[in-house]
Amino acid sequence: MTDTCPSCAVPLAVEEDQPSWCPRCEWNLDTLAPIERSTWFWRQIRTRDHRAGFRADKLLAAGAPVRTRVLVLLVAISVVLVAVPATALVAAVWLLFAGPVALGLPLLLVAYLVRPRLGRVKKILGGRYPLGADRAPALHALIDRVAVATGSPRPDIVAVDPHLWGAWTTVAGLRQRRILTLGIPLVASVESGELVALLGHELGHFKNRDSRRRMLTRPARVTFGHIAGGLRPSRVSGAERDLLGLYLIVYELWRLITGLLSWLSFAVHAAIHVAAARDDRRAEQQADLLAVKVAGREATLSLFDATAALPLFHGAISGVARKGFAMAEWRARVAQNRARNDLRVDVLRQLTIRTEASLFSSHPSTGRRHEFVSTLPDTPPAVTVGDAEWATIVRELAPYAETLRNELAEQYEM
Repeated sequence: MTDTCPSCAVPLAVEEDQPSWCPRCEWNLDTLAPIERSTWFWRQIRTRDHRAGFRADKLLAAGAPVRTRVLVLLVAISVVLVAVPATALVAAVWLLFAGPVALGLPLLLVAYLVRPRLGRVKKILGGRYPLGADRAPALHALIDRVAVATGSPRPDIVAVDPHLWGAWTTVAGLRQRRILTLGIPLVASVESGELVALLGHELGHFKNRDSRRRMLTRPARVTFGHIAGGLRPSRVSGAERDLLGLYLIVYELWRLITGLLSWLSFAVHAAIHVAAARDDRRAEQQADLLAVKVAGREATLSLFDATAALPLFHGAISGVARKGFAMAEWRARVAQNRARNDLRVDVLRQLTIRTEASLFSSHPSTGRRHEFVSTLPDTPPAVTVGDAEWATIVRELAPYAETLRNELAEQYEM
């Protein structure tokens, strides 16, 4: 391959194990690195999904108009799917009293299996640490300021995840409690303005009621996947089970029928997931607008740069840090790493346009998000964090960094 772009004669960007591309016109950026030991069918599926996702992200960054038809369709499918267990439950209760009971019990089982799931707070918080205002007053005060600046309701629960290289929000339970989770490795990798942008983005999902929209479309998103999993036939053949004659024929026919129904359900599930992911990517872009509002454009762009460079920081988050000083040492190493790779950030960020492009992805690629925010007017941040406040927030989160350090140290010693 030539060292310059055949379209605009600009020197090509080069990254290890990746095809070269033009940083100006994006020539060859939609080409994936070859996959070793993969089938022709999988290569074709992956290539088409990647190129379609590449085009979708590019249109989104260019400000393509919002389409509400997909959301309306998903809500309509969800309404039908909710009506099925509701109808089955009513019919089951009636049959249990009026008979025949033999028909009521299967309907009761159907109602249970396809019931809507609202999520369980306890299950979501499993392996994570709820962080109340009494333990982290400075962090909660910052979250309150960001919530006011964005016009968002504050989270009911703030949790930290020692292993998460990211952050996310959700709404769960009958009371629909708002949950914000922050990953310790990510917090160790960002600066104060970038954390404000991160909080503005995450709370922006509450402001835009994205969790409510996901709840309305959740039956459509998950039901066919559950059906596909429930119908998946056994991998053990009738011959391996020592079945003979009619038993063998009936068993293999049952495996064939359930296998076909499982694949059909999975195909519907995949199609719905692709349609829903388009709405999710639009929601992420709208949340980025609130990140810019609360933290300013430059801090938001810096957050994207840090996100694109996260793979470079993995080695800095290790168990060799001194006990009691994990957060401080990790932050120092990440800062050195960022300074050392400052010239590579543009290349890494643009490379995410290739590596993160997929119709199944719930987020636009980091490079496209950076590209979109770069077109916005530069506004002063609505929330700023002083050095003393930032140091306090880091200290409040430091004990949870020790949890991760201890686990990594044990693995290192093994």
